Amino acid sequence: MRKGLGAILLVLVLALGLVPITVVAHIPSANPNLDSVYVDVMVLPNGRINVTYWMTFTAASGGLGGFDFQGIQETTLVDTTRAYAEWGGNRYDLIVGYISEGYALDWTPRTPEGQQVLVVFGYFSTNRVVEMTTSPTYGDLGVLNWAPVQWSIAVDYEQVQVIYPIEVNSSWIEPSHGVTPEGAQYAGYIEDENQGLWRDSAKYPFDNIDLLAYPYDIAASPRYFTVSMDFASLNAYDRFRVFQYTNWTFYAAFAESGALDYTVSPFVNAQADTQFQLELDVFNYGDLPLENVTILMTLPENLTLVSGSVLTTVGALTGGDVWRETYLFVPANVAAVLTINFLITSSSLNSTDWPSFSVDIYVQEYIPPLIPPSYWIFIIGGAFALGMVYYGYRKVTASYGAKWEVDETTYTYSTPEIAIQTFGEPGAVADLDPIESAFFVNTTRQKLVSMIMMSCVRKGAIRVLSTDPLKVSVTGLQFEELTYYEEKFIASITDDELDPGKIDAMLDELADKVQEKAWKADFEVTKEHHDEMVEGAWRELEEEPTLDGRTDYYFNQQYHDSGWAWYWLYMHPRHDTDIGRVFSSPGTAIAPPQIPDWFSDLSAATGNAVSSVGRVVGDVATTTGQIMTNVTNTIGSVLQSVGNIITEPLKPLIEGTSRCVSHDACHSACVSHDACHSACHSACHSACVCHSACHSACHSACVSGGFR
Repeated sequence: MRKGLGAILLVLVLALGLVPITVVAHIPSANPNLDSVYVDVMVLPNGRINVTYWMTFTAASGGLGGFDFQGIQETTLVDTTRAYAEWGGNRYDLIVGYISEGYALDWTPRTPEGQQVLVVFGYFSTNRVVEMTTSPTYGDLGVLNWAPVQWSIAVDYEQVQVIYPIEVNSSWIEPSHGVTPEGAQYAGYIEDENQGLWRDSAKYPFDNIDLLAYPYDIAASPRYFTVSMDFASLNAYDRFRVFQYTNWTFYAAFAESGALDYTVSPFVNAQADTQFQLELDVFNYGDLPLENVTILMTLPENLTLVSGSVLTTVGALTGGDVWRETYLFVPANVAAVLTINFLITSSSLNSTDWPSFSVDIYVQEYIPPLIPPSYWIFIIGGAFALGMVYYGYRKVTASYGAKWEVDETTYTYSTPEIAIQTFGEPGAVADLDPIESAFFVNTTRQKLVSMIMMSCVRKGAIRVLSTDPLKVSVTGLQFEELTYYEEKFIASITDDELDPGKIDAMLDELADKVQEKAWKADFEVTKEHHDEMVEGAWRELEEEPTLDGRTDYYFNQQYHDSGWAWYWLYMHPRHDTDIGRVFSSPGTAIAPPQIPDWFSDLSAATGNAVSSVGRVVGDVATTTGQIMTNVTNTIGSVLQSVGNIITEPLKPLIEGTSRCVSHDACHSACVSHDACHSACHSACHSACVCHSACHSACHSACVSGGFR
């Protein structure tokens, strides 16, 4: 009875396991404690402001990984060098998203409960914040009526300091960095009666207002008139209002020429045949107006524009004005990276000052299920019915036939001994792909993982966002079929980070595959074959007659039928030192090589952008040398960032298996078993490569041979 029900349950479990289940992940997080907010407002001579927030939180239950930073009054341009979170002694770049009147600020990994995190965020205003007003008593004044963002939770302490572009004479500066009344009078400083902390309709004076000279260093020169205000124990939704006047003469002479800039997401993940939206903000960050502003867009194949236009006439943009254009697209059902190119023009500017840029659309192909979801109810019902029929049949026939009991005639299976000659067949070469071959010859884990990551980038399956720290995004695409270890690598990415445990599991599976393939191989001959492949790939690179041919071979081509040529080239001992030399002999080339887009994007993410190197016709060798320097630096950045991820978690394992390199562990275990030694040597080398499988391979070889 139990056996029959087990069969039925097994059928049901297997059938239900095929039904797709959608789970929406949500990480609950209680409101943190906002320990302090410090705000620096640097007023520029043209009346714009440069703002930096320093916000310290203590994470509550569920931790903290981001928040909405809203309530910014001015139009802004984010400074990415001032957009990061610090906790646990490490700094993490903020992931900045655009929302109404502000930004969504997120970071990974999340700050755990009970720990403090400092979030720094800075921006420039693109419009004037200090405006002119006229007083019958004081004449023309520059008015700053501004407030930092409000918070939906209480704030333990907040301080705002406004640094004006007004140089202070040293005779007006006190030893405590304070400014004398003469200095304040020179600045024309006046406080409006509405300045203070507003709680609903009630106004409270700040705890302290100090007139200071910034920087706070007696040796600094020049030093600027500064007003510092603070307040302790703010309630939720309290408003910190700064309302001050200074002499307009400090701003009147400054009016910057009009200049164009933009904000747009550099990439979009899109589903095939599914509409998506792209928002583009174009703004004039100068003071003088710009005339006849237009937006030109070039569309690739397989992308349809359903809302918006390839040519948008904006017209005039006054200083600080922002124009938002919203586009809707539908990509075709083709897995690809589609690039949209933009050009923003104005008759007020030279063409060299027109911004041009691109947005990459990562399209994930839709593959319909083999069995429509509506059919699953019939499949499950049929499986259940078959299970019941099978159970009834077994119930009826259970009593038929003879029953055997164990006695002395019962045959017992014995495992046969394996002859030692079956291992390490002389001259046999293991059939390994480049990564497996690299593993076989004891390539380091760090280099192996870096090589796999590079291949995943080339195949479009992942995108490297940064290397310090390493951030990797899964695109959902693949332009070529992935290997088993590449699939494992992609599965190891969680929240844009590599999971060291899953990377270790990937290498475990790689070790198992190498052991399986190399079990009967001749170790020395297989290693010689690996060396020949490395040398042969390098020789073919040098024999390419043109610079473009070498570039294509290095980045894109296969080495015969033995995998991506770059794998073998990168394993060459002279790769890092000689690759520049190979590419500095351009032959008949009249221009530097064109690096493929996938590597250009990778180089930009590592801070070694090859696109920033000038392509000067006639100076091919120098420019190519600079490009290849950036190429090697990019690969080095990938190698280092991978090492930072996997080295520490795997340090005990690496140290524990390092003896395998010198063969001490294997030899000490096997050398006393002379008949077993050659088999152990072959099995250990072919399966091990400093992997924990070393012990099991060596042990299995000895035991199977019966030589204990």
